[in-house]
This record gives sequence, structure tokens and C-alpha cells, in this order.
Amino acid sequence: MLSLQLFFMLAGMLASCSDQEDSEAVPTQTVVVDTLNIDVVLPKEIINEWRNTIEWASYNIMKAQTAQPWRVSLNLRFHNEDSEDLETLASRLTRPEAGDDTCHAIIGPYHSSNASVFLNYAAQSRLPVVMPTCTSAELQRINALNTYAWFLTESDVTQCDIMASAAGIMECSDIALIYSDDSYGQSFYDYFGFFATEHLFNIPGQGIIDYAKGDDLIPFIKDIDDNCEGTNLYILLALSDPDDYAVVTDIITDYFNRHSTKAHASMIYADIALNQHTIDALSISGNIGVCPTGSPISGFRQVYESEFGHHPNNGQAQVYDAITLIALGAAMRHAHPDKCYVGGKEVVYTTKPYGPGLTDYMRAVVAADSGKTTKWTIPGLATAFKEVAAGNYITHMGAMGKTKFDKESNTKATNTMYMVWKLDCENAAEEDVTRIAKPICYLSTNGYDNSTNTSFLWEKKSFILKFNKDIAEHTNLPDVKDHWALVIATSTTWKNYRHQADALAMYQTLRNHGYDDDHIVLIVEDNLANDSRNPFPGKIFVDSEATSYSVEDSDRFNVRKNAVIDYHFSDLQPDDLLDIMTGQQSERLPHVIHPNSASNIFVFWSGHGGESEGPLWGNEDEWNYFGQQRIKDIVTQMDNRNLYRRMMLAVETCFSGRWGQILKGIPDIIAFTAANAFEPSKADIFDNKLGVFLSNSFSRRFMEKINESNGDIPIYDIYKEVAITTNGSHVMIYNEDNYGSVYNCKMSDYFPQ
Repeated sequence: MLSLQLFFMLAGMLASCSDQEDSEAVPTQTVVVDTLNIDVVLPKEIINEWRNTIEWASYNIMKAQTAQPWRVSLNLRFHNEDSEDLETLASRLTRPEAGDDTCHAIIGPYHSSNASVFLNYAAQSRLPVVMPTCTSAELQRINALNTYAWFLTESDVTQCDIMASAAGIMECSDIALIYSDDSYGQSFYDYFGFFATEHLFNIPGQGIIDYAKGDDLIPFIKDIDDNCEGTNLYILLALSDPDDYAVVTDIITDYFNRHSTKAHASMIYADIALNQHTIDALSISGNIGVCPTGSPISGFRQVYESEFGHHPNNGQAQVYDAITLIALGAAMRHAHPDKCYVGGKEVVYTTKPYGPGLTDYMRAVVAADSGKTTKWTIPGLATAFKEVAAGNYITHMGAMGKTKFDKESNTKATNTMYMVWKLDCENAAEEDVTRIAKPICYLSTNGYDNSTNTSFLWEKKSFILKFNKDIAEHTNLPDVKDHWALVIATSTTWKNYRHQADALAMYQTLRNHGYDDDHIVLIVEDNLANDSRNPFPGKIFVDSEATSYSVEDSDRFNVRKNAVIDYHFSDLQPDDLLDIMTGQQSERLPHVIHPNSASNIFVFWSGHGGESEGPLWGNEDEWNYFGQQRIKDIVTQMDNRNLYRRMMLAVETCFSGRWGQILKGIPDIIAFTAANAFEPSKADIFDNKLGVFLSNSFSRRFMEKINESNGDIPIYDIYKEVAITTNGSHVMIYNEDNYGSVYNCKMSDYFPQ
């Protein structure tokens, strides 16, 4: 650093000399250069692809500061994300005692699956980790409040929405998903069904499948081809390995060319596909993709194309802004060395390091909503550095545009511009094929910077089912003699707290509506109330307000209070439910329901589910399905033996619509599910003190409406209220045609008081 300072001092003195010895001396300017070590962690092919952008940004930063006496210089150090030991690298880069070799900021990694390694190590010193392309929704949720975790692109929840919107633009009739079973693919898996339903697409057959190298996709492809309702099928590919896109595309294309006589299949590629290596491997024109990009009105794309002769690929606008943001943060720290204000509030930490760090000054740059507007170009950056040096805040317009960040940590981008591109293979008939990703349009979820608002592309925003109002009442049913309930939570771990909590809350709801314990079979593991991680021993809550009270005062929120547990979940096997539901009492199963033809039966099931058959028997890492056929056999036997008058199943699991589908046609039974057959349901109410979700969205709203109405509410009314207020999944009703009018039948059939 000293040698650079002497160099600039000598340069200043030489520039002040003149051939005229008697001329007036020009005052020399002492230039101080502060060097930041920026470690860039990316796969080798992405380093090669992004290097032009990274070095261009660094050069522009240098040129923009020529008028400043204090300057920041970026020492860029590259690391291969695919070949280095990331644990060792993360540990070394984040050590505060590394001296002159200290890392001041990390850019990367490229893949969400690697990001947690660096974030875990960076937490101790709050070293900024700026991630241009890590879009895992779960990763972003976990790091929502971490001020050192920078996500410059919205999560893949948004990208899934964008991909569905792109399919709508292409007049899609049917849609399916092939995804990677990892942290990248998880967000698409979670939200594909939701957005497909919002756009009113048909999901043919199984509709969703995970893919790993070498998997046989033909049965899945045949299934969706056989079940297409239209002719324009789009298959979303959300694969974390760029090499998989060409392989899967070829398999799908070959099948439809050879075997399909009904549908035409096209692909929609997720952001990872837009890199030159993948584009060069794709051989089929006409497929489309989406990826985060720079704002179309920022001029970044046009200048980039002029500089480098091709369109910027995935993440290049983001990495440009990452570098300039770090430099502006360093300049802000130099201008305000003692105190840092983010959005008008002074940054103060209660844990070491107590003082604000580079990440906080970067937050101060993006949090400002007033001040002179500056841009990403050399003149714009020159203005930015000048304003910051004068102690002023700025409103910076990066290559991405005016990116908004969340109000909690100010490190998570909340608006992202997506480019929809189309693959064009020029000179396809010739041996030397040029493959180009041509922009079609720009989409965002809020329509900023001349993009199309995806909300306008939806035929309707809320998916509310309409039912046949002319369904006749079932007048041949006997009068109700008694009510029975089965309540079960099929998970057992602390992190799945919400499932047992919801089951216990439903038990309390049933007790409040007149059920005695002899008419409820309650199955939960019952291992949470006295778990060592529970700061409220003996208590379970579904309301986050409870944890704001003392242990004693929180008792009124305790859904475990006085609950009579009939079975610990781990003591039962799936086949035991047949005996319990049909009254087959035994020494091993002493607690069963005793229904007859005048009994109304309510079943509440809370747990995990999978895309093949819906509810799982056990925790998500065990992946044991209870079985669609098993639940159908139980209900069919009860019907054949006249063991119920009416029955309702309320199922709170991912893909719970699978059970609704299999139960169609059985008389006097209705299935109320938290999600359709193609989507997960969502947790609700995260409690920081317990560190877990307390409830699921569907269960909470269902019980709230029951309690508000005392059960005297038509089934349709509670469905509509719960469907509108349940976030992230589509609440469904199945088999209403064989039940009776949901507009006239009331929930008091199951909640009588």
C-alpha cells in the first residue's frame, strides 16, 4: 500500500513541473490508496465467463476515482468453487488475524448449495458475502436477518413465478417440472404447483419429478404426454448442474418426435442454463429460458454488448453491482469512520465485533432513499465517489437498476429483473452452428423499469373453487347420534414442532365443541413439551404471542394442557389405523372409535407429504408414504360396513390433494386439503425464541374460522375464508359431488357446539 501511495505522490509532483522554471508552482495532491482483498469464489467456467465483467467493473471504479485524494483499490483473488476444499477456504478467508492477507469481502459462491459454508464462517466477523446468483428460498429465509449475507437476486420463488408467466406468454396449456433434488431445486419443487394453479395450467399425470444424472425419464415423459389436456406442453427444467440441460432436452425432444401424436413439448430453462457452455451444448431451437438480468433501461446490456460482442449471461449485471457496491461501501466507511447510519438508524451491535463493518457501510449505500442519483457508468461512479467523499448519501442506480433491498437487514434484493430469452441456432443446417440466446421480453413481479408485471399475466390472482349449487341434499341420511374424531401428527422431531402443535390445537378445538376424550383418538409423539430445547417446559404453543409472556403467564396459550394422549406415534404402524377407524379394539389398541351409520366422523392429519402419494408416515427424512390405496381401503371398508353417516378429512400436508383425488366417488365423504396434488403446503408463524414454526397456515386458519363461528358456518364459507388467507398453497375440497351441497351443509356436522 505504501509503494502505491509513493507512486501517486511522485506522479503528482512530476505533473506539477514545467519547462518554465519561473512559472507558478501547482500544489501537489497526496493520494492515499486503500486496497481491499476481494475473494471471488466461482466455478472455473463461470470465472472465465464473468472475468471480463469483474475486471471491467474494477477498471471503471479505478477510472471513476481519479479526482479523489483517497481511493479504494480492489485486489481480486479468484478461487475455483468446484475444486477447492470449501470448508478450508471459508475458514481461511474469514479469519480476522490473517494480517495483510485479510479478506475484506467475498463474492460468490455461484451455487446455493455451497453458500451456507461461507455464511457459517462469515458470521463471527460479519464479513460481507455477496452472492450474485444464490437464489434458494430456504437459504434466503434462514439468513433473512443476517447483515453480512447479501443476496442480489430474489429467491427462486420469484423465478418459478417468472417461468410460469413465460409459459403463459407462450400460450401454454399443460405444464410439468423436472428439478434437481437439492437446495437449488427445492424452491421450484415447493412452488411449481402453486404458480401453475394460479395460471390455470393443467398439470398432466404425475407432473413433477426430480432428476439426477442417468435417471430414466421416459416413464415420466410418457405419463405427462398421455395426460395432456391440450397440445402446447411446456416442461420447466430447474437443474442445478448446467450439463444436465442439454441431456434432458435431448431425451424429451427425442421422445415427443418419435412417440407423441397429441402434444408438442417445449422447454423452459431456469437461470443456470444461460451460460455459454450450456448454450453451446443445446441443439434445439425455439426453447425459452429466464434469468436475472440488468434493467433494460440502465443501458448495461447495450454497453456490455458493445464492449464484449455478446449479450450478458446469467448473473453478470449482479456481479458488476456486487463489485461497485463493495467499493462504495469502503468509500462510505472512509467518509464516516466513527458512526454508520443505515436508513437513519445508527448501527450498534451487542455482540463482537461491536463496531460497524464494511457490510454495514454497504447497507448504508443501498438503504438511502434520498440524495443525488448516481449510475453504474464511469461518470456515474465518479459522481458517487465524489458525493460519498463529501459525506453525502446517494441513490445509486446499478447495472440491475434501482434495486430495492429488504427493510430488516438491507442485504436482500426485493426486486429483480428477469429476461425471457429464446434459443436460436443460426446456420443450423451447416456444420458450424452459432447458438444465440435472443431476448424476448423482460418480466418482474412489480413491473419496474419498463418490464411487464407478472400479475397482469395471471387470469386471476386468487384461485377459489366454484361448486355446483344444484347438488341435492342427501335426505336418506339418518339423524346424527354421535361424533367421533381421529387426530394425528405423523412427525416426531423438534424442527417439525408445528405438526404436533397443530394436532394438539385441533384436540383442544374439538374439546371446546363438545367432544369428550372417549370420542377422540389423539395420536402424537408427545416429546416436545419436555424437550431440552423448550424454554417453556410442559407447554406447546401455536400462537407466537405466548412466548412474549413469562413461563407462568403463558399457560393460557398451552395447547398441551390436559390433553389425553391415546398413542405415541412411534408405537403404531400404518395398518393400525384400519383397526382404530373401524372399532377393532384389542389389548395393543385399547383406544378406538366405535362408529355406526349415524356417526359423523372428523379426521385431522398433520405432517409431511410427498409428490407421489401425499401424506407421509413419519418424518421427512424417512420418506415413507402412508399410501393412497391404504386410505382408500380404510374409507371403503367403513362405507361397506355402514360405519359412518358423514365423514370429513382435513389433511395438512404437502401434496395432500393426492388423497382428495383417490377418495373421489365414495359417498358422503369430503376431503378438505391444505394443498392441491402438485404443491407443498406452507408453515406459518415462526417463533424466534423457540427457533421453530409453531403452526401451518391452513391448520391455523381452519381452526380460527371454526372457533369464530362456533361451527355454524357452511362448508363453502369456511373453505373460501381459509383459501383466501392461506399463503403459498391452494386449499382444496374434493368429492363434493358425492357429499351434498357445500353451500348448505355446515361445519356443525363435526363441530356441534
